[in-house]
Amino acid sequence: MANFNTHLNVAALVTGVCSASLVAAGHIELDTAVWLWFLGTMGGLLPDIDSDNSTSLDTIFNLFAFAIILIIMRYLIDDDAGDLSFIKVIGIPVVTYGVMKYGFRTVFERLTVHRGSCHSLLFLTLCGLLTTQVIANIDGIDSAKADILAWLSGGFVCLGGVIHLMLDELYSVDLRNIRIKRSFGTALKIVDFDSKLLMLAMMFVVGMLWTTTPEVESTLDMLSDWSMFRLF
Repeated sequence: MANFNTHLNVAALVTGVCSASLVAAGHIELDTAVWLWFLGTMGGLLPDIDSDNSTSLDTIFNLFAFAIILIIMRYLIDDDAGDLSFIKVIGIPVVTYGVMKYGFRTVFERLTVHRGSCHSLLFLTLCGLLTTQVIANIDGIDSAKADILAWLSGGFVCLGGVIHLMLDELYSVDLRNIRIKRSFGTALKIVDFDSKLLMLAMMFVVGMLWTTTPEVESTLDMLSDWSMFRLF
């Protein structure tokens, strides 16, 4: 399987090219491209979140905890801007990080095994739809562009994850000795039938998320039009 640096660098390269192409076609602004590039790069680490001693696990959970803290603090400031004490400003992030690191992460590690459900297209679909839903419901985004940004964000997360799975499969083929390693076929799969309960739960959540997704037609129309693309 590919190592952390390979997953990070290849995901950053491919999603960077994709986001730059969207800018060159006039579909998005540069700041949006940087955001999508970041999401795609992080998506390239997602499948290894099920590895208990993985650098990817530490990176993803730290970023996830940081994002949760930012969301909580933003809404706290909006609702209670005039009554923020030092204890609240310091305590809420610390407690949130502790719950994520020693609560949610511990439960997650016990429920998952490496190259299990997280190394499946179902898991990546779940992550992509969840990202789409979160972005679509953030206040302050231009309503005319919110749906497109939401779908692109979810798509780049999913794209980064697919790149990860493809790299793991490629590294399962030994071209020097012309042989296929035993790990071949364990990274890129549609669903993980070894964890049927978790698989059914993920399918249920995907179905629920799909029924409430924003409209996708405008995003598909945009992505089908490359007439304004400029190479130079």
